[in-house]
Amino acid sequence: MSKTKLLLLFTNHRVAEKLWLIIPKLSKQYELDLFLVGLMSNETPWIGDIDERVVVISKYKKYINKIINGPGVKYHGDNITTPLDSYIDIKEYSAVIFDDNRKMSEFNIPNFYNICKQNKLVVIGNSHGNEDTPHDATNISYDYKMDFQTGGIPANDSLKNIKRSTKHILIICNFLGNRFSPYGTNFNEDFVIKSGITELSKHYNLPIVVKIKTRLDNPNYEDSINYVKSLLDCTVVANTDNIDQLIADSAFIISAPSTLAFKPIQLGIPTILIKGSGAIGCYKNYPGLVNLNREEIINSLTHQIDNGKYTKFLELSIAGGNNFISTDIYIKKIKEYINENNI
Repeated sequence: MSKTKLLLLFTNHRVAEKLWLIIPKLSKQYELDLFLVGLMSNETPWIGDIDERVVVISKYKKYINKIINGPGVKYHGDNITTPLDSYIDIKEYSAVIFDDNRKMSEFNIPNFYNICKQNKLVVIGNSHGNEDTPHDATNISYDYKMDFQTGGIPANDSLKNIKRSTKHILIICNFLGNRFSPYGTNFNEDFVIKSGITELSKHYNLPIVVKIKTRLDNPNYEDSINYVKSLLDCTVVANTDNIDQLIADSAFIISAPSTLAFKPIQLGIPTILIKGSGAIGCYKNYPGLVNLNREEIINSLTHQIDNGKYTKFLELSIAGGNNFISTDIYIKKIKEYINENNI
């Protein structure tokens, strides 16, 4: 008996990265095709030094029946007008797993959703990330929406057996001070001074690593690397093929509130989140959320070193996050959605 066929619709590498770990287990029960659109398409230029799309596809392609490279965008603000269903035979599939929870009209997702409904496919959306007001495009771009409390963050299950060390202090940035930012607190000279990061580096005798985001609307990523280095004696990481190990090698982390920051929290690494540098979202009750203030940062760091992992926070925030079983929870929920639709 042939397996039910599912289509994975991935549109954004930073959004889709939460879902890759479901693929090996999901492929045991379903036949999977991967449809790359928008920022995931190789028609979209990669900004950075390591194309993380290539890295992750190479790792998981053995579990995938067919990879379809769909339309991309040439620049930030570009739109896709080509009908997405022209790239595939929609009748082959029973359900679609869409990596985002946004409407994504710029990638022509609502039109694709309508074609899916005409062919009686269930479409399952997923959390974009840590949002103050989660997007909801139910019945516009998908039928159901998975969030962190429902399906966890499957990608973080890979941390379960990772080897930890204390090689460096890691700073995870959102926006840098050399460009426009929608937030009041960014990584700039003021951040370096008020955080006391140089003094902390000397106190713990540890080097500083700064992880920056590369973005399509800021293609001169090397300028951003140079900007960070002009402010601080550090190593700058734009892209990496092993973000888990970069985090696991951290003695402690100072970060903007972000989905990525859940990784060190789940590992029990002292993690300080800076107010005003990103969406608060899931972190409104996180004990390590502080102002950009050296004393508050040190107090939070000391408290976390003395008291360990924030297990209660994780219990309320990520399904399966405390014991790294989000993947099984996520797949169980996917099967429920599919069975509800008699597929």
